[in-house]
Amino acid sequence: MKILIVYYSRSGNTRKIAELIGRKMGAEIEEIIDHKNRKGLLGFLISGNESYLQRNIPIKQLTRDPSQYDLIIIGTPIWAGHMCSPIKSFCQEYQGKFPRIAFFTTSLGSNPSNIFLTVEQLTGQKPIAVMNFTNRDIKKQYHLEMIDEFIDSMKKALKD
Repeated sequence: MKILIVYYSRSGNTRKIAELIGRKMGAEIEEIIDHKNRKGLLGFLISGNESYLQRNIPIKQLTRDPSQYDLIIIGTPIWAGHMCSPIKSFCQEYQGKFPRIAFFTTSLGSNPSNIFLTVEQLTGQKPIAVMNFTNRDIKKQYHLEMIDEFIDSMKKALKD
């Protein structure tokens, strides 16, 4: 099974989770690139505002074609209660090219349920598995066990 993990990370948490999942699943990984400076407090505020207003932004074209994979795992940080604008743009730009998807979020502790609904609307399909990793989960190392649970739920869904 060919698996592609596509993610965006401003602080590094989403990247960390994507890389760990990728190693455990033997997946290829692609980072979404936009051309905005999102560093520091100003970058944080701009990013949150963009997501809150649900803006689409230009992103760099992927080097891999999502339609050539059996499963796309999408990872996004939660900004101002919404998925980050680069992932929103990715979902809209590549809509219809996802065979099956799974979805994970990283957050300070936000409830991701509205984001999971948004990804369904943007991609036109329900994710086979979803998971939210909070900063606390990562700091306390709970994310390691959670990743295994996430992978198990994906494998189970793929068998059904």
